[in-house]
Amino acid sequence: MEKLILWGRNSVNDAINAKLPIMVIYVNNENLAQKIKTETTVKVVVEDNKFFDQITRENHQGIIAVLKDFPIYDLAIIEKEKPNNVLVLDKIQDPHNLGAILRTANALGIKHIILSKDRSAGITSTVLKVSSGGFVGVKVVKVNNLVAALKRLKKAGYWVYSSALSKNAQHFDKVDYNKPTILVIGNEGSGVSQPVLNESDVIIYIPQKGTVQSLNVSVAAGLLINQITKE
Repeated sequence: MEKLILWGRNSVNDAINAKLPIMVIYVNNENLAQKIKTETTVKVVVEDNKFFDQITRENHQGIIAVLKDFPIYDLAIIEKEKPNNVLVLDKIQDPHNLGAILRTANALGIKHIILSKDRSAGITSTVLKVSSGGFVGVKVVKVNNLVAALKRLKKAGYWVYSSALSKNAQHFDKVDYNKPTILVIGNEGSGVSQPVLNESDVIIYIPQKGTVQSLNVSVAAGLLINQITKE
């Protein structure tokens, strides 16, 4: 398993504020160490820049946090908290896309995201960094079977809106999202899987006027999340 690390002052501060399970924080000077010790009880260790450069080639700004893990929830948290909007990502595989979607979802008020356990990007160091703090306050749920999860949430009153280019798809901004909403975004290449589409109440699409065949999945997610959260 990849060691889960965060680098850079903003990312580490976000992790501290979110009370993520940080094992140790490494810094490159004593002044920064003393400052951090006033903000958290996590162990702080001073190391030289060679140590940091061995861990990451990114711009670490002289601070790295090592996480025990990232909290993952089960589906019951959604049934308990009953959020108006839930985002489902069907086999998103690029960690940069996942991080960008986390950032957008957080900015637009989405607090619950469901990922499939198989053939999906996990919550990695890259995902957390790209999210630019988007992981703070967001509850990530992982499920073995997306279709079974959707069936369960539909029984709890949710409607499933999946993004796909199909002949029965409706223009995304011509649809009413006035019920508890699950928005499904599909894989970068193949889109939403057919079993998930079969479980959807409404298929929506984003019209395009240019010559490109498709939008980047994180851009499409931003447009759709913005639409459902306006309702």
